This record gives sequence, structure tokens and C-alpha cells, in this order.
Amino acid sequence: MALVRAVSTLRDAAGMTNQELIERSGMSSSYYYARLRGAAPWDANDIENIALALGTHPHEISRVAASAGSADEIEPKVRTRPAELGRRLSSIAGAPRADGSVFDVDALTSQLTERGVALEADEWTALVGGAGGADVRVRLLEGVSEYAGIPPAYLLDLDDQDALEAAEANLEFREALKISGADSISARAVGEVSPAALRAIAQSLRSISAQ
Repeated sequence: MALVRAVSTLRDAAGMTNQELIERSGMSSSYYYARLRGAAPWDANDIENIALALGTHPHEISRVAASAGSADEIEPKVRTRPAELGRRLSSIAGAPRADGSVFDVDALTSQLTERGVALEADEWTALVGGAGGADVRVRLLEGVSEYAGIPPAYLLDLDDQDALEAAEANLEFREALKISGADSISARAVGEVSPAALRAIAQSLRSISAQ
């Protein structure tokens, strides 16, 4: 309940009522009060919306909540399979981004920092190496997905076969573009193309490059 106390504390400090906070955050009354009662968990989007409504930063909500209790409530996590997650992160890091640029861990770290998400070098190394914990921060994986231009489901739902096929076909296509010398072409330009079609295009590009 530390997060509930933090929201209530900051709401009172801002001189706002619950109804005002509900309206400014864009939540429905039932959604807000279910979380205020502790009947449902807050997620990262809730924290960001509440912070915006209160005119503060999500970090401030985290700080106040942490002083009141466990910070685990604040940072939603997803259960993963470390080895498989590491394989997927390695695939992402080894391929060009959606705009053709090189995946750069320092740039990723900076972008995550702007989102209020910390990423230490040793944590990234552990995750990519499949040696991280099974429970990984949702916002971290969402940030990696956004930076790489890959649907979040590829990292957040390791059992989603459609997300797996779509993402890895896209990564293969990007690699083929790079090999062909067309790395300035955005992978987004292909639009809604099936994984099988993307792989066929990638094969054609590799064949042309080999000639």
C-alpha cells in the first residue's frame, strides 16, 4: 500500500481532491478507486499519468512511496525465461535499428534515462548473457523495444509465437538491408508485410549482394 499512501500524500500536498485527480489523469472513477483501495495494482502508465496530473515527476511518486514501504509496487515486472530473453536481446542488439542506425547501448541507456528508467552496464550484460533474474522490469523491456523499433510483445511475452515470428523476420530483413548497402532505408517502409514475405525479400537482397 506504499504507492497508495504516496499518491494520497502528493494529492493532498497539491491541494487536489480525488475527483480532480481522476479528471486530470484521464482515469475512470472505478479504475482509480480500485487501485486506491489496493484491489488492483498500479502500472507504469498509471504512475506517469498521475505524476502529470499532479505536476510532478514519476520519480517523486517513487521516492515518496519508497520512504513508506517497498518500492516493488511501483516497478511492475514480468516473469521471463532468462536464457530466451538473453537470446532475443542479443538478436536485437546485433541488428540495425528500424531506421538503419547501429544499436548503441550508450544511446539506449540515455533514452531510458529520459523515460526515468535506470540501466546499469552490468545489468545489461547479465540480461543479454541470459544471466539476469527471471523477473525483469516492464518499463526497461518496453524502453528497449521502443529504441530498437520492435513490438514490446517480443520481449514481454516470450510465448507469443506471432510476435516472435514478426520480430525476427523484421530483424532478418534489416540485416539484409545492411548487407545490401541499403541501410539508410527504414525497415518501417515495408509496412504490414508477413514474416514469410519479409524473409523472402531478405533472401533476395542477400542473393543480389552475393553476386
